[in-house]
Amino acid sequence: MTLPLLFFPGTQCDERVFLPLWRLMSIDDRRYVPLQWAETLEQMLSLADYGAEGDKVHLLGFSMGGYIASRFALDNPAQVASLTLIGFDAAGLSPQEEAQRAQIIKSLERGQFKPMSEARLAMMVGDKSPLAAEAKATIREMEQDLGGSVVRYHMMAASNRPDLRPALAKAPFPINIIASSDDRMASVEALKVMHQRIGHSHFEEVSDSGHMLPLEQPQKLATLLTTLITD
Repeated sequence: MTLPLLFFPGTQCDERVFLPLWRLMSIDDRRYVPLQWAETLEQMLSLADYGAEGDKVHLLGFSMGGYIASRFALDNPAQVASLTLIGFDAAGLSPQEEAQRAQIIKSLERGQFKPMSEARLAMMVGDKSPLAAEAKATIREMEQDLGGSVVRYHMMAASNRPDLRPALAKAPFPINIIASSDDRMASVEALKVMHQRIGHSHFEEVSDSGHMLPLEQPQKLATLLTTLITD
């Protein structure tokens, strides 16, 4: 690919979530949006704008990064060569999810940050992943280094999510939706519904992976992206 490829990380993630993938891909112009530096949605979108530099770009968003990439794409359709969404459901959050996030944010504001439980970590990484141990170690490293403030800002910035599927269905750019077979955060079923609602989208499912697909199956993902993202 000759056009730039702009990467958006997920909640409490930094560039480490993409490192295994980057090692396997040949990208002429690779760019990264450091969402871990942002405290608001506006700052996240500004960082995306800075990363795009006014160029026509391919966008790749993982998890929360899929929301930010989608928002940027809808605001700047002429700049978008394609939008690839990994482990992200554009349907928005349910009232229950919004209430849970509000409780977490309140706890974080009181300084009550705790490392995620082993049960929560197990929900993020699939049992069949060949790199499950490495993926969990990277998640723990990012969690320790970024701390409670980053997850609080991320949750505050990206919790008020409208349903973006109607707008994406009208978007003029190609949209790729990539699901993981064992994702318990953004299920295959939900992303298939999203694909159906966005009529011109392309859907792919990657086997033997949980939510953290770029860490769990980087080789499969690299091969898939090489075929999907072309200039």
